[in-house]
Amino acid sequence: METKAEKRRRLILSGNLGKTLFVIIFPLAVYQLFNSTYTLLDQIICAQISTTAQNAVSSISQIKSTISAFGGGLAAGGAVLVARYYGAGDVKNARYASSNLFFMAIIMSAIICLIFIPLAEPILWLCRVAPASIEIGVGYFQLQMLELALVTINTVFIGLEKAKGNSRIILGLNLIVLVFKLGLTAGFVFLWGQKDIVFVELSTIIAQGLLTIVALIILFGNRNVLRLSLKMILPKKHYVVPILRLSIPIFLGKFVMSLGKVVVNGICGEYWNAVTDGLIVGTLGVSNNMCGMITSPTNSFEEGESTIVSQNLGNRNIRRAIRSLVYTLISVTVVSMVGYVLMRFVFIDQLVKLFSSSDAKSDAYIQMVKEIFVWDSLSIPALGVTAAVLGLLYGFGQTGLSTILNLSRIGSRIIFLITIHAINPELSPTLCAGLSMGISNTIILLVSILFLVIFLIRIKRKGFKGMQLSDPEPDVSELKYE
Repeated sequence: METKAEKRRRLILSGNLGKTLFVIIFPLAVYQLFNSTYTLLDQIICAQISTTAQNAVSSISQIKSTISAFGGGLAAGGAVLVARYYGAGDVKNARYASSNLFFMAIIMSAIICLIFIPLAEPILWLCRVAPASIEIGVGYFQLQMLELALVTINTVFIGLEKAKGNSRIILGLNLIVLVFKLGLTAGFVFLWGQKDIVFVELSTIIAQGLLTIVALIILFGNRNVLRLSLKMILPKKHYVVPILRLSIPIFLGKFVMSLGKVVVNGICGEYWNAVTDGLIVGTLGVSNNMCGMITSPTNSFEEGESTIVSQNLGNRNIRRAIRSLVYTLISVTVVSMVGYVLMRFVFIDQLVKLFSSSDAKSDAYIQMVKEIFVWDSLSIPALGVTAAVLGLLYGFGQTGLSTILNLSRIGSRIIFLITIHAINPELSPTLCAGLSMGISNTIILLVSILFLVIFLIRIKRKGFKGMQLSDPEPDVSELKYE
């Protein structure tokens, strides 16, 4: 009798692709939605403390996203390799790759703590965070780095569950963590009167720590088909090198994108901190996180598709791997366009008002967020289509293209921001920042479509690792444990 893991694998390799996408991606989309809600709710709660607190959280969240690219890239690249082995039925190599990936996550978590916690204040100054935000935000940032160390381990756990197509457990565990975190945050701020953003972050660390404990139990548990072992965890070149080869370009893509946002924040802070009373950087972060309410769930299409593509390539079924792109592209386009219309035209006023606070700056702050978001929201449909393209490319191991895509996006954003300001210095800060975002988001959409066309033409002509589109679809390989 087949286990649940085997049934899920058979669905990915031979089941109806529409059903497969829904089963894999829907829990991931809900997970990503709630995951993005973490930061949003923190900002909403911090808005009840003060605009300065809210501005600090918004500014620091962009820096945190840059550093989190390390763990995210490692997990994504490692998951592609593990899924390839698992799709081929090679459980032994999948376990070795998983164990080596976990070891690398432990090392990365230690590096994050040792470097970024002691250097918190200089890093915030270097990123042009407003002095008032630094004054109340240093401890918050240090705790966020401790959180990132835990999140790196948790992200690898989530990546390994994705590699197996086991997205339900990801959703279930993270819903529990979210409810626990929100309960603690509300308790600290509203019940016990701790009007300090440090306590907002402390609740997140406790919640992520609990998830880490559960993750370790599952990762080393006997019921896990890819269970880790201390014997396999010692690094081996045969697994470490391919993981790094896949992970480094993904990390660079995420890092470049996140660092680019920090650079844009720094430029905006340099130009307009004085005229906006230090609020411009925080408003950029708020707008970005509002977009994340849709772009984070649509990113799950990228993650789910890469799992389906990787497993099918492991099973040497290139036709099914390519076919999954069509289903993903249609689905993510519909979701992105609906999300864009709702966010931009239906609920924009309600969403922006969530970030209001009781002090005198709130009206100006809300108006600035709204003006930027009008343009920044173009990222919702643009990044939706890009997610479908990257999901296919990641599954095929073409992770280097993600770096190029993100370089083109953030490079164009910086260029247009400086150019627009130089052409007309009288334009409002929010209009300059918003226009640069809108243009760069449109460019990333066009570049991703170009990459997709070129890649598909190459696959049609040359195939991939000995596989051709004309090959008949193979049967599902059986799991081999030795």
